[in-house]
Amino acid sequence: MATFEAQIVGLTSLTIDDSSAPTRAELNQFLTDGAKEIINHLPKHLLPLCSAEQSFTSGSANALNTGKVLSVFRSDGDIKQPCRQIDSSYKGRVLDSDDMDYATITDPVYYIENNAVDVFPEGGSVTYSEVQYPTVSYTASDISLFPDEAEYLVVLYGAIKALQNKMGSKFSELPTDITLSALPVPPVVPTLSSNQIGSLPTAPAYTAPAIAGATEELTAAITTGNSVGDFSDWFDVLGDMIQTDEDTELASAQLQKISTYLNTYSQAMQNKMNIFNDANVEYQAEVQKAVENARLSSQDDAQLLQKYSNELGAYSTEVQVYQADASTKIQNYSAKIQKHTTDYQWLSSQYKQLKEDYNVGLQRLISGWYICN
Repeated sequence: MATFEAQIVGLTSLTIDDSSAPTRAELNQFLTDGAKEIINHLPKHLLPLCSAEQSFTSGSANALNTGKVLSVFRSDGDIKQPCRQIDSSYKGRVLDSDDMDYATITDPVYYIENNAVDVFPEGGSVTYSEVQYPTVSYTASDISLFPDEAEYLVVLYGAIKALQNKMGSKFSELPTDITLSALPVPPVVPTLSSNQIGSLPTAPAYTAPAIAGATEELTAAITTGNSVGDFSDWFDVLGDMIQTDEDTELASAQLQKISTYLNTYSQAMQNKMNIFNDANVEYQAEVQKAVENARLSSQDDAQLLQKYSNELGAYSTEVQVYQADASTKIQNYSAKIQKHTTDYQWLSSQYKQLKEDYNVGLQRLISGWYICN
């Protein structure tokens, strides 16, 4: 039979090792927790399958492991006499031979107090059956002291917790904010002879859309004093939804909102670049018009203007390179966000399906469906 790890990998398609999300150590804990939860829900007729016999001498209280005591016996020297349970407040009365509840070797009693069990009369050999919580390893393929028909629920529990852990790790895997290169610097307008050329128009400058904070352009400064309207806080909100609230539906919506926002930013950047290009065309046309009207005769001025014209051409090329680089980075960022969104939605869908299977199986186990079928 396949190990529990192999079965969980088959259900979740996760890669699990000592440094993955979840780690193998965490998987051990998930499986152990799952076995404990299922035992706590088992009907009484299945609890003996999870129990082990313990022994001690009556009169010396014995510490309990789980506190789920199924039966207690005290030997009278020949046979094991079943003990009747009493409340610990009656432990003094059962020692009184005149009391109707007096404990004898043929009618012994037991009580539980301070997480320990004890039996009267004292000095006898006591055996009792107590439910045990197993420690489950990912390398195992079965669980001792556990009903076979419930083992698959431990695997489902481990798979559910593994998916939940992986969804929580998605926050740390998200890409950070986009880092754009420095904007190109426009050339300095040359100073010409006083009678050669008039004042030139102001060179246009590219302005990137402002994101996050009170100067947010894309959403008209929607900061309202909380993290909902501030793009820079959306990732923190997403982390809270995944790790604190464990709200998979809201987290998926938050990821979609971030992706949509980035698409809006890309469009806004393109609009800014279009504005710059239009202004640059007008600016260069004005410069050429001024150069032509001045009919410069000075060789030095002509050289300055030629140099400036060359610099304008280089600046225009740099702006185009900047635009292409920014567009590529935004597209890559959006693609990464979309990939994480798709992955998270798949994990969420699988989580819901396995959770439903687990709940159905647990209810069948509780209701005794396996006995009837």
